[in-house]
Amino acid sequence: MLLVIAQFVAPTVAIPIQGSIQLVSNGSRAALLRHQISWPVVGWVSILLFPASLIGVAVATSLPDDVVRLVLAAFVLVLAWRPHMLRASAPRSRAASDATSMLVGVGAASGFLNTTVGASGPVTSPFLKAVTASHKAFVASAAMTQVLAHIAKLVAFSAQGWSITDHLDMIGVGVIGVIAGSWVGTRFLDRVSETGLDLVFKVVLTSLAGRVIFTALT
Repeated sequence: MLLVIAQFVAPTVAIPIQGSIQLVSNGSRAALLRHQISWPVVGWVSILLFPASLIGVAVATSLPDDVVRLVLAAFVLVLAWRPHMLRASAPRSRAASDATSMLVGVGAASGFLNTTVGASGPVTSPFLKAVTASHKAFVASAAMTQVLAHIAKLVAFSAQGWSITDHLDMIGVGVIGVIAGSWVGTRFLDRVSETGLDLVFKVVLTSLAGRVIFTALT
């Protein structure tokens, strides 16, 4: 989604627009699974979210747009072709009460990555998975932490002059697209093999990243 938006606007504008759309997506997931949320995990993760988001925005907005485009494209290419490089190791099982410093660090990483490359899930998910009791608790808690991360992202970018009211049309189209895409995608899950879906995923991301790189270099 971020790469699609970045075809039309500067990366530092695309990132908060994407965050606004993802806020709706993650917010609905967190609402549906609200009884499964591990609030101690969310609480510790949230401590450094906002300060780290401010730092991330300061870094992103201090760099030329073309540099940010190249960093974003490189991140997405790694995500598509070498995702294991983004997956930090985490303990197999650890109670949230015994992992407070780790979770605070996870929040800092989430805030910084969400405001510089627009995504933090591949890096932070293993740690959240390690301290939640079930898959539903993991999904719910991860969704809630992303809600807070996107709110922090929007506040941080707004402090730098970005205005959500200037982009309501693109955000509205994105929200409708996410809902429609989810509806269509669920109907293709049983019709296309995992190998086929993986190939489509890689081809689409590579094409979009290539277009962003071309824009940055020309």
